[in-house]
Amino acid sequence: MKNLKPLSSEINFIKSSKTINYLDGLSFMEKKVNQIIHNESKETIWLLEHNPVYTLGTSSKIQDYNSTINNIPIIKTNRGGKITWHGPGQRIIYIMLDIKKRDNDIRKFVFSIEEWIIKTLSVCNINAERRKGRIGVWVEDRDGMEKKIGSLGIRVRKGITFHGLSLNVDCNLDHFSKINPCGLKGFGVTSVKSLNKKISMDDIDNAFIKSFKGSILS
Repeated sequence: MKNLKPLSSEINFIKSSKTINYLDGLSFMEKKVNQIIHNESKETIWLLEHNPVYTLGTSSKIQDYNSTINNIPIIKTNRGGKITWHGPGQRIIYIMLDIKKRDNDIRKFVFSIEEWIIKTLSVCNINAERRKGRIGVWVEDRDGMEKKIGSLGIRVRKGITFHGLSLNVDCNLDHFSKINPCGLKGFGVTSVKSLNKKISMDDIDNAFIKSFKGSILS
């Protein structure tokens, strides 16, 4: 894990070079949130990739699933949303910020995260948009089909946000075919690579950092 170039004196940006076990990541995030609550740490944004895992949000019914899918573990979480997949080639960003400093408005905060993803993709010459009634970020694939490329799930504890967003960069999309990702029937998922974009994870990270400056989140 390394610190990235400071964008704000109030926020630490950190990045993990190795894939992170989901439960280890959750433990780190929970600890960091408690530190921020008690003014023992700065606000933190963490860029990482997970080892393969399916996670169930608070809207999921755990009895609807087994303990694994194709030997990939399924873990119940306290984030919002339903079931999704995380794994290598997908950029995860955990967002541990004080929402009280940002109008204390969770809907506006979620909107701002979506906007951050959209601006990041725009830097990479990818046109992405919101869709009414569907959380997340959407694009048209090479066949003109509307597909989801970015997701988010947020929880707030004593004014501090945690969990965050995921963006499919260069991941195995077959894992999504085993589930109904985020509870949206009739819509597929895609990735930056599937859009025929030769954009690396480092390129995406640089675009995220560039787009963060001046955003409502900063």
